[in-house]
Amino acid sequence: MPSPVRIVPLGGLGEVGLNMLLVESEGAAIAIDCGVLFPERPGLGIDLLLPDVTYLRERPGLLRGVVLTHGHEDHIGALPRLLGEFPVPVFGPRFATVLAREKLRRANVTAPIETVEPGVRIDVGPFGIEPIHMTHSIVDSVAVAITTPQGTIIHTGDFKIDPRPIDGRTSDLDRLAEWGRRGVLLLLSDSTNAEHDGACGSESDVGPRMEEIIRGVPGRVYVTTFASHLHRVQQVVDASVACGRRVAVAGRGFEESTRLAGELGYLRGPHGGFVSSDEAMRIEPGKVTVLISGSQGEPTSALARLSDGQFKQLAIGDGDAVILSSRVIPGNERSVHSLLNRLAKRGAHVHSGDREGVHVSGHAYRDELRTMIQLVRPKYFVPVHGEYRHLVEHRRLAADTGLLPLDRCLLLEDGDVLEIDDAGVRTGEKVVAGRVLVDGTGEGDVDFEVLHERRHLSEDGFVVAVIAIHQQTGEITSGPELITRGVLSDEIDPAYLDEAKAAVLGKLREITPESRADLLEVEDQVRRTLKKFFSKTRGRRPLIVPHVFEM
Repeated sequence: MPSPVRIVPLGGLGEVGLNMLLVESEGAAIAIDCGVLFPERPGLGIDLLLPDVTYLRERPGLLRGVVLTHGHEDHIGALPRLLGEFPVPVFGPRFATVLAREKLRRANVTAPIETVEPGVRIDVGPFGIEPIHMTHSIVDSVAVAITTPQGTIIHTGDFKIDPRPIDGRTSDLDRLAEWGRRGVLLLLSDSTNAEHDGACGSESDVGPRMEEIIRGVPGRVYVTTFASHLHRVQQVVDASVACGRRVAVAGRGFEESTRLAGELGYLRGPHGGFVSSDEAMRIEPGKVTVLISGSQGEPTSALARLSDGQFKQLAIGDGDAVILSSRVIPGNERSVHSLLNRLAKRGAHVHSGDREGVHVSGHAYRDELRTMIQLVRPKYFVPVHGEYRHLVEHRRLAADTGLLPLDRCLLLEDGDVLEIDDAGVRTGEKVVAGRVLVDGTGEGDVDFEVLHERRHLSEDGFVVAVIAIHQQTGEITSGPELITRGVLSDEIDPAYLDEAKAAVLGKLREITPESRADLLEVEDQVRRTLKKFFSKTRGRRPLIVPHVFEM
């Protein structure tokens, strides 16, 4: 009797990002992708969110390998953390493995990484894995067909069905259909754009519109997009060259991606090569385009510094244009809008997103999602990669195709387990899954208690209370002195703090001298008294830090 197969999502089902899903059987598991999520609320020192891998930590030896579908951060960004603990082999398409090696090198983590070509099968434990070429917003994206003891599972990765991709390599629909004819047990499919009707459009549609805008700009053109979107970068280069412009790169992201893409043959640079930021300012304004990092409004990015007048080599002003050629990741709307407002105040004409035809999505719309289901014809269907409403909508769409009933279209969230065996499918078991918070300093993880304290400090401030107690008698020999930050304005009446001090002294005089000789007891009384005082008089709950010492 074939062994059961378990599907265990540790991230990516209920959010856009953090993608990591386990396929498990016969005491072995492979992970499909291992990505990060950027926090929706910036600040509090949290730089990244990573999948919680407690499930793997509690099962030593279970994980046998990681299979990458493509090289975006939300699919490979957590690899250094995972592989530092579980140094298993990584398999993926060419560009994804190149980016993964760079990421591991910078993190000083060692693990075997192997490039796998579409159509070439590899075996990991009880699984046979075949990559299938798909189009997306990054080169070398694949779906994966996974042969398991219970049957074939197809995971689409992030995809769209682009009829006219820049490199001419269309999605391998014939191979998907062949797997469908053989019989597919389960389809796991990208749900990001499940709410959008129709098809998302070809990447090739962006180039002509880009050239039209660039040709009409009298000054410099600044273009920002995801640095890894090499087909978009190629179209910016081609449009600029067609308009008689040199092309400069600004920001580490573009400097690294254009260098790497050129070395690998993914990017045809302009004749004479790219120019530096310094040189871009010496060229006649109407004769230069600048590829610049910062499409998500990142505060330290090149474009953000340009908008603040803080970029030493570049400046922006009347007659210049900024083209935002990317989608705004959910949660980044405020920072991006703030960035665009600052650019507009400096006189730049801003062109952004789908509205002006300078961006098309890399994720399938409903017609393409329906085509995927019709090609694969799975016995069971699970929507992945999306917020909960996206998953619900994709499940409904799958059932509406008439190819499988609603009860075989299954909704999972992070931590839910789907088990498939000869008797059918079972759900209901839950395992530990969540988000590990990573400190922006790179010093390590931040637990939720620390995060709560940081939020508490940011909202209510803190008060330090310094008191000296006589060691033998328990008498108060000095203080309390109160030091506040973020609690009171400079204009506050000094008598107000005198009231707080009097409240502390009054409370301490109510307890016995023996109790006052107990420093922990005094700290507790000071904390309770000041919390009550500030809550009652100011409606605030500052963090109270008593410092009691013996004389």
